[in-house]
Amino acid sequence: MRNQRGSAALGALLITAPLLVSVAPGAAAAELDSTVASIASQLRQSWKADPATAKLPWPAIEVLAEGQMPLSACPGASTAALGVQSPALVCAASGKVLLDRTRLAKEASRHGEWGVAYWVGVGLGTAILSNRSASLQPPAAANLQANCLAGVLIGGTSLQPRPQDPPKPDQFVAPANGAYGTAMAEQMGTRSQRSYALLTGLGMTDLAGCSDEAMAQLAKDRVPDPALLSALATGTDRAAFNTMAVMNRRCRRLPNSPCPRRVPSFTGQK
Repeated sequence: MRNQRGSAALGALLITAPLLVSVAPGAAAAELDSTVASIASQLRQSWKADPATAKLPWPAIEVLAEGQMPLSACPGASTAALGVQSPALVCAASGKVLLDRTRLAKEASRHGEWGVAYWVGVGLGTAILSNRSASLQPPAAANLQANCLAGVLIGGTSLQPRPQDPPKPDQFVAPANGAYGTAMAEQMGTRSQRSYALLTGLGMTDLAGCSDEAMAQLAKDRVPDPALLSALATGTDRAAFNTMAVMNRRCRRLPNSPCPRRVPSFTGQK
């Protein structure tokens, strides 16, 4: 059920367990808020349908006011602790998924709702990881895992990239590919690794899932289908990027890997 309430203090969108929505001023802001609410509703169904997340609390999702950054809106957070300013941040102080409105608007312009779904999914993937005890994963592997979990949640919905004519093989991975610059690779994974992680969650690679071990190996470029990872690194302007056959299969049947993929059962949950 969706209700609308004013929010003069934040001018932001707040999505709680029952999906309570406060719409920010302006038609463009209202449209973005509506898009986020619709995407969140679909992703919540994936969250509730997966055995590993069904009993976890659904986090509030807050799209911040124009010009406000997630780090500045999270008490106690710092770039030194987090390493990078992310458009999607799970705030430990509040338990909310905080989203950068400006970045989401750009993603919606570039990639439609698929770009927004990517960042909402990454925020929720990070929220899943925050429910476990401290991980020994290096930063890049942890971010790749959040990307993979985003793919799992999105894979349980009807969300799709907007149609392109002619179809482009990078349409699924474009938001992940452009999420961070090359300088952030050590902390957030390379462009090709993030793209591969998202595709893994969607069930489009030979890697069976988003486990700690799998993501640690991906962070070292050790995957069962290195040709795909290499193709993702070359870009769309190279003939080697011939992955359309992979992209056309929303979920590949692999041994012990259901479709859609599942969130791994992590040990040591809080």
